[in-house]
Amino acid sequence: MKKWYNKLFLNNIRMAVENYNMIESGDKILVGLSGGKDSIFLLYSLILLRENSYLNFDIIGLHIDIGLRIDMESTKNFLVENNIPYIYENIDIIDKIFEDKKSPCYLCSKMKRGAIARIAKEVGTNKIALGHHKTDLVITFLLNLIYTGKLDTFKPISYNEKHDLHLIRPLIYVEEDIIEKIVNDENLPLGKGECPQDVKNKRSEIGNLVKYIENKYPDFEQKTITAIENFSDDNLW
Repeated sequence: MKKWYNKLFLNNIRMAVENYNMIESGDKILVGLSGGKDSIFLLYSLILLRENSYLNFDIIGLHIDIGLRIDMESTKNFLVENNIPYIYENIDIIDKIFEDKKSPCYLCSKMKRGAIARIAKEVGTNKIALGHHKTDLVITFLLNLIYTGKLDTFKPISYNEKHDLHLIRPLIYVEEDIIEKIVNDENLPLGKGECPQDVKNKRSEIGNLVKYIENKYPDFEQKTITAIENFSDDNLW
């Protein structure tokens, strides 16, 4: 590992893990791998964290194929090279989710979450790691603000009572552009193929808005995170 990776992103991951008690020694963590940059960066970061900290935990990689037939061979090889078990699960829901023309992404996410939780219990993991990063958190916050009028976003760590699992998001302090840089610099494997909704959903629209604001106000994402972490009912009506 390059030493400057600590300052660039690994220290932020350590901070998130420590601030929210995300990972403990003895944990068995399932990492959802979509084939995209965020999930492979998450896997890579957890490998580095395990190698460069006192934490001793197991990692398992999982790819859920919803019917897009994304080529994950290079990702599978990467896991094998790093002695990490790889699970492939085909649930083939592509036709069903696109019957819902208004919100296929919501239905897809819901069905994938159910499959991931089921597999997590089957293989004995106690935590599921998701690749949502700082930019994702800000986008979700603005989506809820603009489209639902709510001050809401996902939590760094949450508990799935039904399946007795914790969902953790170790990348919440890492910006998307850092992830893109490391994935390119390290030539981390990406799946070949994409979802037809990737370029035309509301998230991508708000993502472009965040980029515009961040270019004009470079600490916008960090200020948003700080505001969320320091939220108080006393400061609002």
